[in-house]
Amino acid sequence: MNTIIERFVSIQEVMDALCLQVTNYNWLVTDLDAVISNDSLKYFEEIQELEEGTAYWIKGERLLELVQHTSLYVIWGVFTAFERKTSITLNDLIVHPFADGNSDLWIESPRIQHPDAMCELIFWDSTFVLMLSQVEDVSERFRQTFPGWRSLEEYNRTEGLFESE
Repeated sequence: MNTIIERFVSIQEVMDALCLQVTNYNWLVTDLDAVISNDSLKYFEEIQELEEGTAYWIKGERLLELVQHTSLYVIWGVFTAFERKTSITLNDLIVHPFADGNSDLWIESPRIQHPDAMCELIFWDSTFVLMLSQVEDVSERFRQTFPGWRSLEEYNRTEGLFESE
């Protein structure tokens, strides 16, 4: 279930909406353009500079702590959720999810970028928040919290972002 919120929503609001569901996952954070203090970096399990940009690995409970105890402001960023048993070595990261310039978000049927991920939370230029999810409970909670949400597929269709056959 893919969803778009057509207004700025802070990461704190999103994490509050998803609540304890956040702790069910480990999170890969990529394409991050944010106001983040150096002392916030202690929350991450691993941080790696890659050719595509910096990648961060964080456990769900630490992600909740990060947004609750810091003033993190996300302009761009992709937060990709993996099952708790999944571990990724950032140096070996094959898929580096990104938002800025990603035309694959604006197609008929957008898909989560990493093949092993359960859901993807995308902050788009302090303007939109997208949720791509294979987990119905996560999508439903997200949608219930943010009135005015739209299906991303319907948004892409009505905004003429792709051509139907």
